[in-house]
Amino acid sequence: MALHAAAVEILIEKGRFEPEVALGIAEAIEASVMHAQFVTVPILDARLQEIKAEMRIAGMGLESKLNASTQSLDAKIDRKFGELDAKIDLKFGELDAKIDVKFAELVTLVEQTKAELVRWVLLVMLANVALSAGLAAALNAFKSL
Repeated sequence: MALHAAAVEILIEKGRFEPEVALGIAEAIEASVMHAQFVTVPILDARLQEIKAEMRIAGMGLESKLNASTQSLDAKIDRKFGELDAKIDLKFGELDAKIDVKFAELVTLVEQTKAELVRWVLLVMLANVALSAGLAAALNAFKSL
């Protein structure tokens, strides 16, 4: 009420309002102030603490969901890498088998070539011996003539 009386007095003296008008304005201001929900520092602090608590609770829920998702993702990645590793091992096994077959074919071809080369060298040597013997006999025949 002291605020109400001081406001009426200011409106009458400085604003030059009629006392009834000043009283009405003062009451309207008082009613507005009474119904206004001013936020004080303690109220704001309490509300901030509530929000922080809610955020912590929500954060713990999100953290557990994130951990579960991460573990699920890790399991999927491990499974996929296992499958990929098995496929790679299978492909390397197939490649090793193909390489072994081709290497065996190459060794066989080299051995065949070597055998043929030995035959030709032997044939050339025999031909050389036969030719030398034939020429020696022909020279001896010409000498005796």
